[in-house]
Amino acid sequence: MNPHDLLTLLDLGGTESASTDAATAILGTAPTPPSATSPTVLVVDEWGLRRGRDLRAESERFAALPLDDHAAADFFTAAFDPAPQLQPACVDAGRHEFIAQLLETPEYRALHADTRLDDTAASIAATAFAEQFTALVKDRVEDAAEPSGAAAAADGMSREMATLRAVGRALAEAGAEVEGVKEVAAALGLGPGAPGHGDPRAVAALFKRVRHDPTLKRICTLAGRYRRVAQSQQRRKAMHGLDDVVGVVTAGDLARLLPVELAKLAVPDLELDTLRRLVERQCQCRDYHAVERVGKGPIVVTVDESGSMAGEKVHTAKALALALAWLARQQRRWCALVAYSGDSGERLLPLPPARWDETQLADWLTAFLGRGSDLDVPIRELPRMVAELKAPPGDTDVIVITDAVCRIPAAVRDAFRTWTTGTHVRVIALVIDSPPGDLAGVADEVHTVQSLAADEAAVGRVLSI
Repeated sequence: MNPHDLLTLLDLGGTESASTDAATAILGTAPTPPSATSPTVLVVDEWGLRRGRDLRAESERFAALPLDDHAAADFFTAAFDPAPQLQPACVDAGRHEFIAQLLETPEYRALHADTRLDDTAASIAATAFAEQFTALVKDRVEDAAEPSGAAAAADGMSREMATLRAVGRALAEAGAEVEGVKEVAAALGLGPGAPGHGDPRAVAALFKRVRHDPTLKRICTLAGRYRRVAQSQQRRKAMHGLDDVVGVVTAGDLARLLPVELAKLAVPDLELDTLRRLVERQCQCRDYHAVERVGKGPIVVTVDESGSMAGEKVHTAKALALALAWLARQQRRWCALVAYSGDSGERLLPLPPARWDETQLADWLTAFLGRGSDLDVPIRELPRMVAELKAPPGDTDVIVITDAVCRIPAAVRDAFRTWTTGTHVRVIALVIDSPPGDLAGVADEVHTVQSLAADEAAVGRVLSI
């Protein structure tokens, strides 16, 4: 973009001569014929130029900015390429100055580690860069239009400081948004290593939906906190490998003999006795323990969606359910989410260890039944639900999240106990700010909590399964 085009885009009036003078004051250089300089600030190949055109076409935010395809290619390349290279000069001197300052900052290098070769993250960062650059140019045009603006625009130090401030805002905004898209992708099943992570369109569409949905954004943010608690709880589990000595036992394994027993084999007077004890498995040997990974069964999370759970309660409950689904995937376990509101309705969502349907998951998180009855946990219906969901067999963990005082008829309680015993189901209940009532008679563990805060011991217990 040359100075004349810049002023035309920003609707700055005046004669052509005055416009050129103003642009020179703003951009700090006289217009140069395009043939003598590059249309882009960075060294951009044909793929980069095409990606710039695609960015303008696909991003509503970028399309709203008064920038051309070359500017889009520059900002995308700065974020995506492993080692962006500056051209000696550019027809848009202001953009050249902005990007040169950007590439020199340590904040850019930290952000670049997350955006390079990542199409989605690079597009988000490029849009943030472009928005702040546009704001910088607009401010300079407005300053130049004032009576004392020409002198201010000509002040090199003021120009440099304004550019640095714009670069700082661009990096801060881009960093927050890139971190946000990572959190959203991980929460909804498209995190690093997960099936579908390499689909930039799916990740971008998901992030766009979360940006425009406060409820979904809140749930994903809370799920990130629970996910970090889950990681901490899982790391605390004691794991003994084959190289971990946990004691000494009497055995006849030559490979595990203690040094004192091996030394006896070298003494002629003790050799035969040691061989006898080795055959009779009476030698002192190291004791190793190894944890064999046993296939675990499903995790089923039921969330009370009665009217009393509306607002922050249901947001935290669904965020915890989302973190448990993430944990199930880490453990390669099948998972299901169940929303229930007495006899008023239910919503079932299976989440196999393979790729989730992120659209259906987002729909489940944002919907809310908001009704209820005396029994707002699916004790009567859970056996049927598990069958409908086609849950695989195995030791099953059922997490019940509710705020209701449950009243469970004796016949329903006995039938549920029979089902849990016969199908190896463990029930853990989290009851929010309410006595558990009859739920204590059917659950293996009942935890009453004031809230589902991430630092609650009961929340940590659930995330340690």
